[in-house]
Amino acid sequence: MKLTAIVSLGTLLEWAEYTFYGYMALKLSHIFFPDQEPYLATMKTFGIFALGYIMRPLGALIFGLIGDKHGRKPALLYSMMLMGIATFLIGCLPGYEAWGIMAPASLLVLRMIQGIAVSGEYNGAGILIVEKDKNNLPCYAGSWISSSAALGMVVGGLAAFIVSLPNMPEWAWRVPFWMGGVSCFLGLYLRKDISESEEFQNNAGNNTKAQHPIMTILKHHKASFLYVAAIAAFTGIFVYIMNIYAVAYLKQYAHIPTHHANFFALFGEFIVFIFIPIMGLVADHGNPQKQYNWGLILIAVSSPFSFALLLTGNYFYITLTMILYGFLNGVVCGPMVKLMVDKFPPEIRYTGISVAWSVSVAIFSSVAPMVAHYLTSQMRWLIGPGFYVSSAAIIALIVIHLTTRQTSASAKTMPYFKEEINVGNS
Repeated sequence: MKLTAIVSLGTLLEWAEYTFYGYMALKLSHIFFPDQEPYLATMKTFGIFALGYIMRPLGALIFGLIGDKHGRKPALLYSMMLMGIATFLIGCLPGYEAWGIMAPASLLVLRMIQGIAVSGEYNGAGILIVEKDKNNLPCYAGSWISSSAALGMVVGGLAAFIVSLPNMPEWAWRVPFWMGGVSCFLGLYLRKDISESEEFQNNAGNNTKAQHPIMTILKHHKASFLYVAAIAAFTGIFVYIMNIYAVAYLKQYAHIPTHHANFFALFGEFIVFIFIPIMGLVADHGNPQKQYNWGLILIAVSSPFSFALLLTGNYFYITLTMILYGFLNGVVCGPMVKLMVDKFPPEIRYTGISVAWSVSVAIFSSVAPMVAHYLTSQMRWLIGPGFYVSSAAIIALIVIHLTTRQTSASAKTMPYFKEEINVGNS
């Protein structure tokens, strides 16, 4: 439990720093893109949010190779250090009025560095926790990483809520970035004594696949790669639309104050934090894949109704929507980490999961707030974001079904798939 707490704390800190930017999109648009039409300013701010993901596949390759070749621990330490430096420097940036075009350009560069850093954290932490599980509760163990990421979003949302209060000074937005950067050194100190997993150590001596993990993955594990990519695309779209974009949505279309919208996002993600480990435990006593599939079906059905409720501006309906979001997020994210870990053997696991996840979110999830903003602002389809989430859930369900069948069929004739299945069932 101590290991879980230490690793999860690091994930919490990194995600608090990373998601604060999303919650503060409207505020930052005024600072870095002043005197522009609100739609364009918001789109540019969300554009930087999206462009930060361009570097995530590169970060996944770097940290994946480190994690598979040299160990999970150094990959996690280096990613946290990089995140802390970039986050602190964002808090130091002058606005457009003081620095001109250099202000948004520097914000873009630092956001991209954050993208490199976070690509080595979330998946690596989940892999380490599941590999070191001693209680035969792998879904529950892995769920704490997802839960910690959710709690990190709560912390980021709470910071955004506080600095958005009417009486806060103009410079208050900088403080969470400064505190987040400094807190990374606390995480580094706590992680310095963690040990590698036995599963990694047992494969370190004959780790020939880790010399060229991408080639091994593309040759022998394409179905597993697509499986993880489908999960990543859906998860990013679901979270960024139902939580981060919901702040701007509630303010612009439900006409509630920004700090109230931030509070609802904070509340929703806190519900996520509660339900993920609960549903992880449920998955360990049931069928993790079936639970995940049913979660996708329920999300596909309910998402348009959720946005219809948000649009009313009624605080009771908004609260119910956030509770539903938290519960369904728990249903899919409870078993998610274990399901992904099962798809790759340990010698290429860090690279396989991280690259599949990062490439997918860079292509699909990163643009989710921009797509949702376009649907509502330009097409005037105010419940369009809900159908967007539903479509992502249906597509993910289809891809998961097809890749699972392909992996099962290949396992009967191909040795490398047998190895993969055996690793997943161990």
